Amino acid sequence: MIIEKNTFEDGSSFALWNITEDVDELLAKLDNDPFVIERISQFTSIKRKCEFLASRCALNEMTGKKLSISYKPSGKPFVDGEDFNISISHTGEWVTVLTHPTKRVGIDIERISDRLLRVKNKFLKPQELAFVDFQCEKPQLAIMWATKEALYKLLDIEGLDPINDIHIEPFMTYLDGHLTAYETKTNLHRHFDVEYLVRPQYVMVRVVEQ
Repeated sequence: MIIEKNTFEDGSSFALWNITEDVDELLAKLDNDPFVIERISQFTSIKRKCEFLASRCALNEMTGKKLSISYKPSGKPFVDGEDFNISISHTGEWVTVLTHPTKRVGIDIERISDRLLRVKNKFLKPQELAFVDFQCEKPQLAIMWATKEALYKLLDIEGLDPINDIHIEPFMTYLDGHLTAYETKTNLHRHFDVEYLVRPQYVMVRVVEQ
């Protein structure tokens, strides 16, 4: 079920879905669409089926329409027959969807855990590691991971390396805040205002093309 949704001043719309339903309950919300049933038959994981279905339920409830999500060869999602942009993320029992009528968007939700402590040297450069605050290390690392994931989705550039092509400027970690990140994959070196929020179990990052 949707536990949070919002439309922001920048024109983007967002929904957070908490998966409390099983596969059959989610399918019922999608009117047992034969096309969707065929798609999830390709998944062996019940968790993956629920994520797939919940993202579509969230989009339909956000828009009040029955819509179909497909994917480009790069893996970037798009909505069949619609012009608006979409980004999807999931972790654990949460699925989140972000849309914008004209601008590219990226969203990522990441569980706060010890995992990122073990791999921080693999996804952050030394200058990024240098400003991580030990007192809030786990949520800050989760924000930084999610930032690189969200921008990777938004940019959708072949050969983009999130470690070396996406850069995060120093920031302080609050429950809700903004940070600045930029890309060096193109000659434009575009900067992005990234909004994040921290909750007890996860962080979520939202970015809209400027």
